[in-house]
Amino acid sequence: MTVVNIKDRVKNNKLNLSGLNLTEIPTKEIAPLKVSHLDLSNNKITSTDNVFSSLPSLVKLDLSNNQIKSVAGDIGSLQKLAYLSLANNKIKDLPKGLSKLKQLKHLNLSNNPLKPELIEAVGPSQNNAQCQSAAANAIQYLKGDTKKQDDKQNKKKDKKNSKASPNGVQNDKSKNKTKTKKKPAGFVSKVFGFFGMLISYTLLFTVLMGLSLYALSYYDKKAYGNVKAKLLPIWGSVTSNLDPKVASKVNYYLLQAGTSFDNVVHISIEASIKSYNWVKTNPTVQQYAKNVQDSWKSFWDSVFKKTKST
Repeated sequence: MTVVNIKDRVKNNKLNLSGLNLTEIPTKEIAPLKVSHLDLSNNKITSTDNVFSSLPSLVKLDLSNNQIKSVAGDIGSLQKLAYLSLANNKIKDLPKGLSKLKQLKHLNLSNNPLKPELIEAVGPSQNNAQCQSAAANAIQYLKGDTKKQDDKQNKKKDKKNSKASPNGVQNDKSKNKTKTKKKPAGFVSKVFGFFGMLISYTLLFTVLMGLSLYALSYYDKKAYGNVKAKLLPIWGSVTSNLDPKVASKVNYYLLQAGTSFDNVVHISIEASIKSYNWVKTNPTVQQYAKNVQDSWKSFWDSVFKKTKST
């Protein structure tokens, strides 16, 4: 179809042929003009065959609101094309030639009966941001499903590694390289952690001793009385060696707790529980507590070995 006065419609290398009820693209008349912007929207164009190779200078092409069912494969010849609108057509698929458009930044495919896998790959293209992502996604999709290719390559590598390594165990050298080294704790945190651990373990030992005595009071009251009679004088001698002010405070708290040894045990249990909760929330203390636990274990092992040998 011949369009009258096409030259008169060119302004600044831009040609507007929108809304002229064109049924085909007048390639012969447009090609000599070497326009960079071509608007063919709102027409009745059904085919794009043998068009794009004659218009290599196009930077922007608008073919929206037509009746195009398929895009010609020679669209890959538009190496300068940055903007392409194919909205409101009857397009189901895209040609692989579109993947050659390295300058394509904007692609509008909205309101087309695209096949499901293409919709999933490209996504919606309604606004400017979505059109930009659609361009990149379409090119990637047409080049091939890179994710599937990567998965296949990874599976091949895994098979090779499993064959190369004994018992199918893979080497994780790359993973070990990415592991970050823990920074050593500072001197203050070490001292704080050590004393915190020491206090918590002392209280824990007191709790265990109190629990054993408390259990003994139920099963053997006579033995419990003997132990209690021996421990109380020791406690008295310990407090007598303390500073008078400290000893008075200790004895005051013991009196507040009650004269019963059972109440003192209960208070020590509550204090140790609080100390345990504090240790549990402090990673530094936990680390040093583990170190002390290991040292105590090795110490007692050596003691018991000596006693057995003697």
